[in-house]
Amino acid sequence: MWSAAWRAGLASPDDVLHTLHDYAETHDVDTGGTALDLVRLVGAARRSAVVFPAPGDAQGLPSEAEDVLILDRADRPPLALTARGTAERCRWSVRELGPDVDVLALGGDQTAGELEYDLREAVGEAATVIAGLAGPRVGGPADLRDALAARTAAVSLDLPPHDRQRVDRMLATAAQIDAIVGLAGGGLGASAQQVENADAQLRRLSTLTRRARAAAINTLLRDYYRD
Repeated sequence: MWSAAWRAGLASPDDVLHTLHDYAETHDVDTGGTALDLVRLVGAARRSAVVFPAPGDAQGLPSEAEDVLILDRADRPPLALTARGTAERCRWSVRELGPDVDVLALGGDQTAGELEYDLREAVGEAATVIAGLAGPRVGGPADLRDALAARTAAVSLDLPPHDRQRVDRMLATAAQIDAIVGLAGGGLGASAQQVENADAQLRRLSTLTRRARAAAINTLLRDYYRD
């Protein structure tokens, strides 16, 4: 997003590099290069899109695909970038996709408006799931609120300048649901049977948040590339 905002004149190269360094001190590209080379590679794309497939939800990508940034190039097949690493070092893998991959068609057939509606419905559902996981919890309601706030902050994104309020709402709601799913998936002291009963519901909520987060980010990317 920051590279696309830079292309649109809404961010500086330093903003892009600072954002990368917020996630890891060092960035390496497996084709050779550093964070600056990564920024140049992304900046040279005609357009880009992100896809966050959940298990069983490949969304037109190879079944082994993980969180991926797709770069569309004018006269060559698109590239897929994936990142793995730690806060100290992040390694970016770059591979060429088949020529039939349509960057603009990635991400499913739901609109941002439909996904935002689904997210609003899912907030109450997620809260019901976590409330249903009865059991000996560590601490009281205040501790649970603190834990949810910390998890929500951990998955929140630092966005470039934009005027899409829906994007802000979708990402904030997705982060909130993601935090609830993460805590509920930990069991919260619940019995194994309770966790198993909630598991399918949690997986569905997790898939929804991943689709919604990708749709929100891709909305901004389309705006930046139009600029």
